[in-house]
Order: sequence, then C-alpha cells, then structure tokens
Amino acid sequence: MKRVLPAIALIAGLALTGCSGADSQDSQAKEAGGGAQPAAEEAPEVQQLDENQLKKIIESTDVDGQSFKSVDIGAASGSEAIKALESAEYEPAECKDLAMSALNATEASNGTTLAGTSADNTMSVALMSLADEDAAGSQLRNSTKVAEKCSDVTIKSQGIEMTMSYESFDATVEGADETVGVHAKIGAGGQTVLDTDTVTSRVGNNIVTAANIADTGDEEAVPKTAKTFVDAVKNTN
Repeated sequence: MKRVLPAIALIAGLALTGCSGADSQDSQAKEAGGGAQPAAEEAPEVQQLDENQLKKIIESTDVDGQSFKSVDIGAASGSEAIKALESAEYEPAECKDLAMSALNATEASNGTTLAGTSADNTMSVALMSLADEDAAGSQLRNSTKVAEKCSDVTIKSQGIEMTMSYESFDATVEGADETVGVHAKIGAGGQTVLDTDTVTSRVGNNIVTAANIADTGDEEAVPKTAKTFVDAVKNTN
C-alpha cells in the first residue's frame, strides 16, 4: 500500500486543489490577443476566509448524516509520498510541473485551504478562500486544464508504474457561480487504486471541491456533498 501513496497524493493535489499558474497563462493570452484592454471596474469587496473559519465550516457540516473532520493539506508537502512524486518520471513530462504546482497551489495563490474527510472515509472536501473572484475563477479553470493536458499520464516511482487518466464532465451545483467536474482513475500494479469523481464549484472568491475517495454506490453523492458545502460557505459570508 505504501508504494501507491504517491498516486493518492497526486490525485489529492490535482483533484482537490487544481493547479496554480493560471494567472500568468491568462496574462500571456491577453497579450497575444493584442490591443488595449478596457479599464477594469473596481472589484467588489470580498471576505477571504481564514483557516479557523474553513475548519468551522468543515467540522459543522453534515451530509446525509455523515460528519467531516478537517485534515491539513499543507502537512503533506514534506511527506514521503510527495518526495517520491518529485523524483518520479512522468510521461508526458509537462504533467510533472502541473502536479507539483497543484500540490503547492495554496502557497502559490496566497490563498487559505483546508480539506476534510467524511466519518466513513468515503468522501473528501476541500475549501479554498482566495483574495478575489478573479483568482478563484483562474483556480477553477485549472481543473479543466489538468483534464485536457494530462488526460493520460504514466508515472514511474519507487520501482512501480502508475497510470492516471482524467476526463472532464458537465456538472451543476445549485447556488454556485460556476462548476466543473473531473473524473480521474489511477492504476498501479495492474489494479485500480482510485476511481473518483470530483466536482469543483466557485462561490465568489471561494472554491469548494468534493470528491469520493471510495466507491459510495451513489452517483449523486459527490454533487450533493459539493452543494451542501457551497451552501455552508455562502452562509458564512
């Protein structure tokens, strides 16, 4: 089991937090388009939630009777799993940069992120609060970019070969400003390690992500979890 931890760490990074660097890519796209850009309207004042507020949301929200406990994503940065990812071989090679950026997304975006897992260990949720809506929008779009650029990835780490595939799907969460869905499958040693649906929604300057980390047998479990936490975030503002 320890040898497949890098795969689980990677899916946690990609599925739960997206990947950073979108702002620079968006800027390059604007420059390539040429011409003067219209003056930006003054952005509305937003509240960036701190870690204590995110923890309160996670630990006070139940979904179908299941409570959630918070976990520290940042603590994973020095783990053996992450170190294994850093030294792994990726094909396509560019996906390694995306993976590492994903796992460091919170620090790179100056945001606050906290994750949680359900009491029965079948569902996970991640909340990210950013400085403004533009930053949150960029973060959300990266979920789709990962699926497009790294739809099929092979990773060789610690003497084992892992395969990963991503596919985006249409997802709707009532109450969210916008939502994307990504299906991911990880295989190792000829077996499926993780088969998960991820639903990521933007609520103003906040990102809410829900994903199954075990087979729930309920296709609505992920979007239902996402909606419940979207409502919880909206009630905090």
